[in-house]
Amino acid sequence: MIKMSDGFAGQRHAVFPFDIFENALQNPLVSDLVVHSIGYFPKAKEHYIYRSTGCTEYIIIYCVRGEGWYVLDGKKHIVPENHFFILPAGHPHEYSSSEHNPWYIYWAHFKGSKAPYIYERLQGTIPIPPDENSRIDDRLSFFDELLNAMDLKMDDDTINYVSMSFHHLISSMIYLPIYRQVKYGSEKRQNMFFIGFATHYMNENIEKKLTLKDVARYCGYSESYISRLFHQELNDSPINYFIRLKMERACKLLVNTDMKINHISFKLGFNDPYYFSRIFTKTVGMSPRKYRKIHGVNSAEQHVLNPQPKLLP
Repeated sequence: MIKMSDGFAGQRHAVFPFDIFENALQNPLVSDLVVHSIGYFPKAKEHYIYRSTGCTEYIIIYCVRGEGWYVLDGKKHIVPENHFFILPAGHPHEYSSSEHNPWYIYWAHFKGSKAPYIYERLQGTIPIPPDENSRIDDRLSFFDELLNAMDLKMDDDTINYVSMSFHHLISSMIYLPIYRQVKYGSEKRQNMFFIGFATHYMNENIEKKLTLKDVARYCGYSESYISRLFHQELNDSPINYFIRLKMERACKLLVNTDMKINHISFKLGFNDPYYFSRIFTKTVGMSPRKYRKIHGVNSAEQHVLNPQPKLLP
């Protein structure tokens, strides 16, 4: 049984055709781990799936916002924000978005000889908590890249590329500490100064709505102190800076992808595309549609923000 509203505003999903998927399962280059489909469902209210005999593929569901639940082997599990789980192939299951706090999820169906071993390593509901070293935004951007590849073309080369790249996503979850450390070399950033710490948190939550209280709670300072420090060092308020980060990301998506403007809006935490367009126009100086028309896909990247601030001495 599949029950959901008529799609979710801002959703994206792509499924490889049957013949292409079957070809990949016979290809020694990728047969150990083949992606069948990938998707992103924002604010997936009334999203409910029940499969009495399970699914022929393994399913990974990554909740990046909101909450949901799933039932496997007769046991119900709650899935909070920043948690993921994998459902094994051939096992009856059901899962659903929370009624009062709908989840935002990235998901993928996959198959191959490695799939049982991946499930063995990643059983249960697993957290990916934000911290000063986390790379949540990197991971979500990579999900989007794979969706972009599937939007461009559905052929043997694409499924091979997506399936080989999928190893990177899975390894970022199995080997989370290494994934977080390698980007910054041997420095674990434990001595990161305040501005870098706060802006990192904003980047990790670029798809969400943050308040000044959220930033203050995470950083362990009062709201007034944070505001004062941002104005002193960046000549801006924390929330204005966060909005400018969102608009910078919007510019990159407009220039480098074919995502629809309303999809970009929902991806960046704006439930009203018209409001998003107004904020974009006010910040960038032109509408999203005009910005894309002028700069075009794959043109030189434009930036709204000045370079990222240096860490305080």
